[in-house]
Amino acid sequence: MRISEKTVGLLIDYLARNTFQSDLGGLLKRHGLGGADPGPPTRKFSDMSKAKRADLALSAAFKARKEDELIDLAATALRDQEDDPSAPEWVRDLLASLRADGFACTPTTTTTPTGTTWAPGSTTEVRWSITPLGFTGLPVASLASDLADQLTAKGFTTAAGHYQQALNAFHSQDWAASNSQLRTTFESVLLDLAARRTGTTAKGGGVAIDALAKNGDLPFGPNEYVRGLWKLSHVGGSHPGLSDEEDAQHRMYAISAIVSWLARTLG
Repeated sequence: MRISEKTVGLLIDYLARNTFQSDLGGLLKRHGLGGADPGPPTRKFSDMSKAKRADLALSAAFKARKEDELIDLAATALRDQEDDPSAPEWVRDLLASLRADGFACTPTTTTTPTGTTWAPGSTTEVRWSITPLGFTGLPVASLASDLADQLTAKGFTTAAGHYQQALNAFHSQDWAASNSQLRTTFESVLLDLAARRTGTTAKGGGVAIDALAKNGDLPFGPNEYVRGLWKLSHVGGSHPGLSDEEDAQHRMYAISAIVSWLARTLG
């Protein structure tokens, strides 16, 4: 889990300062974090403060590795807050801590006209997207966001399904599943292309590459690259000097790029 104890502490501080006893429980439950909340005090002079309730609830969530729920709460806390030096100190601290944990924090600002023709006005809303930096920081992020649609449009529906599963696994930091689904995506495109362009019903990615090369669809340069990447996609585990995450990032970049090239040029 990426989210740190420091970030959880900042979220506890946020809840203690920006909620009431009466609405804290509902806020926690809406984010799936209310399991350990004892609820508002029922005894006069109780020491069950908002800070203590928030600490019990979020500490339990942290221990249970409920990262998605905690990140969802962070996005709610940051709603309508700007990312600039004039932002409240707690906003700057929370953003800095999330980014130090390895998350990309991206605001989207929407301005909606209000009022009348004679008295025009507008309201501005800021929503935050908080995602693991490894996913949004990929050089191929813009490609990955629409490649599944590109594959579907080109008729590679099976490959599109596997690619979406690869993205979901990557986003969940399940590196082995991401690598496996990427390899299946790659193979599915190769098999479909071999069938379309050569009439060959190939029984594997290597056979499909051979058929495409023999048909003249993969001249020397692309042939060697596709063949080498196909072999690389079968290597289990990360390469020496690379973490599992770094290896998965490289595979995501390389295979997304070649699958897009194959679909556009041969599909």
